[in-house]
Amino acid sequence: MELKLLTKLLELPGCVVKDIIFQGDEILIAVEVEDFPVCPKCGQVYIKAPKDSRTQKVEDLSVFGRRCFLLVKKYRIDCDCGYCGTEHHQWLDPYQRFTVRYRKWIYSFCKRMTGIDVARIFGISKHTVYRLDKEGIEEELVSQDAVKPRRISIDEISRKKGHNYATIISAPDEKKVLEVVKGRKSEDIAPFFKGKGIQWCKNVQAVTMYAWLAFRKTVRKYCTESIICFDHFHLAQHFSKAIDQLRVQEAKNGSKEEKEFFKGTRWLLLKRPEKLNEKQQTTLDELLKVNMKLYKAYLLRDEFRQIFDGPSVHSRLVRQTNWKKRAKEVHISQITEFVKKIERWEPYIRNALRGNYSNSFAEGLNTKIRVIQRMAYGYKNFDYLRLKIFQQFNSREIKSLFDG
Repeated sequence: MELKLLTKLLELPGCVVKDIIFQGDEILIAVEVEDFPVCPKCGQVYIKAPKDSRTQKVEDLSVFGRRCFLLVKKYRIDCDCGYCGTEHHQWLDPYQRFTVRYRKWIYSFCKRMTGIDVARIFGISKHTVYRLDKEGIEEELVSQDAVKPRRISIDEISRKKGHNYATIISAPDEKKVLEVVKGRKSEDIAPFFKGKGIQWCKNVQAVTMYAWLAFRKTVRKYCTESIICFDHFHLAQHFSKAIDQLRVQEAKNGSKEEKEFFKGTRWLLLKRPEKLNEKQQTTLDELLKVNMKLYKAYLLRDEFRQIFDGPSVHSRLVRQTNWKKRAKEVHISQITEFVKKIERWEPYIRNALRGNYSNSFAEGLNTKIRVIQRMAYGYKNFDYLRLKIFQQFNSREIKSLFDG
């Protein structure tokens, strides 16, 4: 009666429990297949069971604080169809020492925990956890539908210290990561577009990116029907650098008394006014009273941000034209250099203003990817990092372990 109940609890199709053994902290359950062995390739049933067999020890989900193992006898089949190997069971993947549900359980934990932590909890090696995690991600990716976006975003992220980059290609409207490429050169990202094919590339109507020449060259070559849009977040970064260069120059040229006002003001100049507290606002006001050039640059920075907040296409384009005129009139070398960049990139900036496009989704991806890297204290294996990014963004619905 007890073994029948255990057979029902285990839910292993075509198998019955024959014995249960308690061995220290482990539970060993002897399982036997009721039906005759079947060739997994052609489906032939062997009424007379082959003599060659072996008992395999397979780990299943733990119970009552003890690790649970199944002892299952597997027959070796030498079939006329050419198959030569052991019989298969639907609850056990070929050549595995874990049941299918155990593998899925491990994979569910890996979605929210580091591999080392999962290995410690389950008492298995970290290499086994990494392997099961990779297999789970690849299996999930195969089952997903292909994405054919009309707009894509291209952005880079630093993988390690130094000039060690990866390129993230995403579909903002579909909220999906399309590819993670090692490197940021044209030859690094070109294989992605080649692999997608001519028709897929023609379907892309707009590409948002920052001002990196390799990205532009590649997009022009493959996505011939698309327009290139420069992201205003990166343009704001260029302007912030210009303001910081001006701050350093003015601090060097100022008197001893004036230099005191410049100390600790770098981030005050770059921070949004609405995010400053009362003390920071007071310090900033004192600095701007002392230095007129910084005051003018600070006003221009706020006006520049307002360009992209215009309610209509016409208002955004007019704001950009008026801002350039005012920026040229201040006659500050750092601002003048920034205006020259804006003029060089004007066609791409106007494309972004017309469509109101930005790389905001890609920037959000970068923030979350840094969290993924910090959780694992960095990834030495780039292919595994790539799979983890797909797992966290393309498998957005993280179900309960009990939802199947």
